[in-house]
Amino acid sequence: MNKNYTLAFIFIFVVFQLSTTAQDTIVQWTFPTELATADGASIPSNLDMVIETAGGASEIQFKNGATTKAAQATQWNEGDNEKKWRVDFETTGYTNLKLSSKISSGGQNPGPRDFKVQYRAEDGGWTDVPNSDFQVANDWTTGVLANLTMPSECDDQSIIKLRWIMTSNIATDGNDVAEQGISKIDDIYITGDFIDGNDEIISESLVSIYPNPAVDVVVVETMEKSVITISDISGRVVISEESTGNNKFNLSKFHSGLYIVTVTTDNNLVKSHKLMVN
Repeated sequence: MNKNYTLAFIFIFVVFQLSTTAQDTIVQWTFPTELATADGASIPSNLDMVIETAGGASEIQFKNGATTKAAQATQWNEGDNEKKWRVDFETTGYTNLKLSSKISSGGQNPGPRDFKVQYRAEDGGWTDVPNSDFQVANDWTTGVLANLTMPSECDDQSIIKLRWIMTSNIATDGNDVAEQGISKIDDIYITGDFIDGNDEIISESLVSIYPNPAVDVVVVETMEKSVITISDISGRVVISEESTGNNKFNLSKFHSGLYIVTVTTDNNLVKSHKLMVN
């Protein structure tokens, strides 16, 4: 077979595979704006969801992460099976859920080494997610969960609770976790397939918003006919325009703060993202 035809076939095959396997991001925490609330979601109500610590770990601060910032906390000492990171989110309309996340430890102040993930549906108890035991180091590669399959009990629920809980008091340096020991978490993604079919949702790859945070200009790229609205935190719509593909919006007269960018297709399917304007 001609080499050019072979390369073209491989390219088409890869694109086809990506287009048929991509999932929608139900909710994400990547901390671009040093906020505990989610910064992206296909279910708009999930944009109000926050990450927190529980069981006695400290309040969250925001420090250097895998990409931008990360959520960070201390006071993990004596936290075996008690102290944890925790989030809640909605999965209504979604199935085949996957979890991705990254946890790191402090360098000079090593935090807990051993974790596992547990979930809880609205009427159930805490249950281990299969194959979710993992260890952490002072990096962003060791404590990575990548597309971990979530149990089917998490599908199509009005609320799911999820926690990364310590499973020992051992720090990443092999000693006991000290009070000043640091744990960081970043790049949390819950993805899934829309129950009525992937062709009826706005794929994550079809909407791109950058830069975020933005100063004077934000670009919203779409690959479907849609309407783009930008609202302030009170819900007041400050921009509403039909998409032209590559859409550049002037933010120079916007007050600094948090805004919501919503992309709605002709079929009333929605993708919402938070936008921080500095």
